Amino acid sequence: MQPETGAATEAPERHEPTLEELADALAHHVAANGTLRPGVAAQLVAEHGWHGRLIDVLGILTEDTARMGYLAGGRKPEEVMTWLPLWADSPYSLHQIRTIVTSAGWDPEPFGVVVRHGLLDRLVYRPDGSLRRVHGELAGAWLSDQFALADDEEILRAVRAVVDGDAS
Repeated sequence: MQPETGAATEAPERHEPTLEELADALAHHVAANGTLRPGVAAQLVAEHGWHGRLIDVLGILTEDTARMGYLAGGRKPEEVMTWLPLWADSPYSLHQIRTIVTSAGWDPEPFGVVVRHGLLDRLVYRPDGSLRRVHGELAGAWLSDQFALADDEEILRAVRAVVDGDAS
């Protein structure tokens, strides 16, 4: 028996998209209110066969409506595209990006020293596995909000105080 052939049954050729290709594709996936739906990255993978860091990071950033709102500053394609290169170009693994944004971190910058010192999971998660709150905010939001412009020493001091139980 011969396998079926034809455009309808063939998977799209896999390649890593460029930022321009992603921006163009996102512009074609807006709802009537001008915003993107959560999970749009999976749709793009299915349609275009895309893979690689950009599409993987886009998947994390557009996972749910709340994340898109605080992380990308909104749900419009141009808002998502403002933040996508910052996260995709960051030195963090996909696991680290997911950990940061799960705790409402929106700015990758202050997390560098935290990651380098192996404190990311201890900052984000309490010993019981729940998400840590610092002064009422999720730890990622707290670090992003309070330390976006701080130097590494100040960030490290504050994070160590939190994970050692002095300021949680």
